[in-house]
Amino acid sequence: MHSYMFPAVIAVGVITTLAFLILRVKKGGLPAMYCKAGASMCFIITAFTALAYSFNGEDLMPKKPFIYGVTMILGFIFSLLGDVWLDLKYCYDKDSDVFLYSGFVSFMAGHIFFCSAIVYQYKLRPLHFAACCIFSALLALGVFLTEKVMKLNYGKFKKIVAVYSFLVSMTVFLSLFSMAVNDFSRNTILLSVGAASFLLSDLVLTNIYFKNGGNTAPNIIINHTLYYFGQFALAATLLPLPLFKR
Repeated sequence: MHSYMFPAVIAVGVITTLAFLILRVKKGGLPAMYCKAGASMCFIITAFTALAYSFNGEDLMPKKPFIYGVTMILGFIFSLLGDVWLDLKYCYDKDSDVFLYSGFVSFMAGHIFFCSAIVYQYKLRPLHFAACCIFSALLALGVFLTEKVMKLNYGKFKKIVAVYSFLVSMTVFLSLFSMAVNDFSRNTILLSVGAASFLLSDLVLTNIYFKNGGNTAPNIIINHTLYYFGQFALAATLLPLPLFKR
């Protein structure tokens, strides 16, 4: 594969994301949803492009990077589905709750795949996994208990918000433990940065969905900028490490 392919795909993704943000802020509706789906397709294509670099001259791919890559790509696919469901809630008010639940479930499935890929790829032990579970449960409990302090109103979504908070936190903590265990290799640093950016985007999204007056243009821009940066960073972790060091 030519060396320019990966930067080219990233560039297309950035342009598509900017186009989506303009549409989302100025117009919204189905045009913004279609553009968002296109932007999300770009991080999936980025992941496939990064994974393709793992092929050697004989068109054979090492087993471990291949399984990690495919599992991450499944996470990206569920993320794309979540993106579509969440934007459809703004297009069809009568079914907004259904679309919001669908978005939560899709992203939860995506984070399960992300967590599975991280545990498989990086040398994490049961003790590391247990520690990540404890930290994630504490963070999710904090989200659950600080609803009023943060002036939020989860309503009927309180339980699913707590479960989702646990899963997105697991992605972050597993990434951080992977970075520590693997001597802060570049791919694990990128993994941690991407996962943390994803979490930060969700914190902003919480204000958009569950806080009166939170659905503002600055929040929308910050939320999606963090989200797409995180997704593209996670997709870049599929690059083989020798290539990534160049």
